[in-house]
Amino acid sequence: MDSVFRRFGVLEKLTRLPSGVYLFVVVLVTFSLSVPYFLSVINMTNILLAGSPAAILALGMALVMLTNNIDLSIGSCVSFISVLTATLLSSGMAIIPCLLLAILAGMAVGLFNGVFVSKLKLPAFIVTLGTMGITAGIALLLGGGQTIYWEKNWFNQVALSYFLGLPVVFWIVLFIFAIVLWIVHLSKFGRYIYGIGSNEEALRLCGVKINLHKILVYVLHGSFVGIAGVMFTSRVASGNPIIGIGREFEAIAAAAVGGISFAGGKGHPGFAMLSAYTITMLLNGLSLAGMLTSIQYVFVGLILIIGMSMNAFLEKLRLS
Repeated sequence: MDSVFRRFGVLEKLTRLPSGVYLFVVVLVTFSLSVPYFLSVINMTNILLAGSPAAILALGMALVMLTNNIDLSIGSCVSFISVLTATLLSSGMAIIPCLLLAILAGMAVGLFNGVFVSKLKLPAFIVTLGTMGITAGIALLLGGGQTIYWEKNWFNQVALSYFLGLPVVFWIVLFIFAIVLWIVHLSKFGRYIYGIGSNEEALRLCGVKINLHKILVYVLHGSFVGIAGVMFTSRVASGNPIIGIGREFEAIAAAAVGGISFAGGKGHPGFAMLSAYTITMLLNGLSLAGMLTSIQYVFVGLILIIGMSMNAFLEKLRLS
């Protein structure tokens, strides 16, 4: 049997998959067998609804991590965008311009991070930690520390609407994923993203504008954060200054479990997206099982550690 596996390269192919794929199967099978109604259409739809903003954040985080950087500010940035969106809507601004401004705000935060990381050569950890505090403070200032509501309109229903039997937010995720696939597989920009993470100096010697591409990655990531922030806001029909708490942890965990290397240059964003849905599925299953929210996040932490350990084991097995 072992010779058959080796002959067809099955073992090698299996070890090339990140732990996120195996954890997705384990979580799905475990809750399907142990929790009633977990596999119901309604519950699967709820997972898609809840997991789609997290999937978008994970895609953006994956691109940033591929360049050997990180973004700790996305949670507070989501809160800032949520409050900004609600503030603009409550002021009577038209919905479309309001949403565009919210996404542009996310891109502006990404631009800020990208410039300080690339031009001033500051560690991404420090820059985005500072941005976390800045955007969290602005979110509290804008809303006065309160939840902001607006007069009910069609935007309230966007995150809960359906198209062809699937949530609209999931279709948005698929559209963004298609863009990411085009970037990483068919564009020079995608090759530069991997190149920056694996050997930045070699790419610089080839004449590639490293700083510009780092900034572009952060701006693109910022647009994803803006879209996710708008989704969260639509879903709860309000602007909440603490709605983004913990989102950076989920995004980093999804990217890491999905096989994105913290050293950059290795991994595929698609697996990060899958891992984001895995984490959402885990939280959903634990909730249906009656687990407290505090206990649920203990399991998310465990999944991160187990996933990273599995990735290390799979790499060692592949190289042996």
